[in-house]
Amino acid sequence: MDLEVVGAAFITAKRKPVIPCPLDIRKITRKGLLMPGSRLSWQWLLNDQPLAGISIRVYSFQRMLLCYRIKSTGEVVEQWVQTQTSPCHLGGERHWFTCPKCSKRVAVLYAPGRYFACRECGGLGYATQKENAGDRASAKADKLRNRLGWEAGILNGGGLKPKGMHWKTFELLKLRHDALLQFCLRDFDRRLGSVHELR
Repeated sequence: MDLEVVGAAFITAKRKPVIPCPLDIRKITRKGLLMPGSRLSWQWLLNDQPLAGISIRVYSFQRMLLCYRIKSTGEVVEQWVQTQTSPCHLGGERHWFTCPKCSKRVAVLYAPGRYFACRECGGLGYATQKENAGDRASAKADKLRNRLGWEAGILNGGGLKPKGMHWKTFELLKLRHDALLQFCLRDFDRRLGSVHELR
């Protein structure tokens, strides 16, 4: 089974982007492969090139063995992972992984290092969680610029009112954009000042 890794880069606590190879129990279950005694291979692709692979042996509905090789050392790692179920409202049940580190019920385990764990135990966060206030304000300003039909980038200046947009709406959006722009510039100035102080 192949899984395309698209836009799945996470940021570690040290602000280093990683592709942590997500293992999703929902996809395994959907394909009918979560049956006791079954074996399956899972491969992650990046730009149609194999990124990593894993062999999975399902021993029961409550546990499975993950077997994979670490590329850098060539070492083979075997990791037992527990699974659990929860009832669905309209009947049936939903399968979950139990995080090997914190025992939390999760649908996806990640391997940012040697072993699989949940996103929190792996120290992974989405890129937006690591942005500072200035970065978030810049992203919001770009969304407003897109809505106004202006060129992306807060330093590209303003534009004209889009055809068909009410003047009141345009003025409100422009006011919000200008406030975000001022916030971004102050944040940029603050960061540039701290860089200047380091020299």
